[in-house]
Amino acid sequence: MRWLWYSFLALFSVGMLGLAAVAGVAVYAISYYGRDLPDYTALKDYDPPVVTRVYAGNGRLMAEFAAEKRVFVPIEAIPDLIKQGFIAAEDKNFYHHQGVDYLAILRAALQNLKGGSLQGA
Repeated sequence: MRWLWYSFLALFSVGMLGLAAVAGVAVYAISYYGRDLPDYTALKDYDPPVVTRVYAGNGRLMAEFAAEKRVFVPIEAIPDLIKQGFIAAEDKNFYHHQGVDYLAILRAALQNLKGGSLQGA
């Protein structure tokens, strides 16, 4: 009976050591790759480039100048069919998980390790 306790203790110790190693790698990866990321609070104050418009004296638009022409569209103005189309193209299981599809991540990682075509999760 004592050998059963020791084998359980050894297996538990190896499992905890493995868990600690995975946690250490995760903390290192987040700290290493996270330092190049912008501060997430800056997203709240994001101000995209806008078009410069030149008007004539009578109020008529003469020209527009911009490297990008962005038009703000509120989410309520986007048709549901367009929203559903984007979701279907990006993640077919969007409504079946809580934000992270672990099976898709595992599938993509295995496919990448096998040298197959690169896939997204």
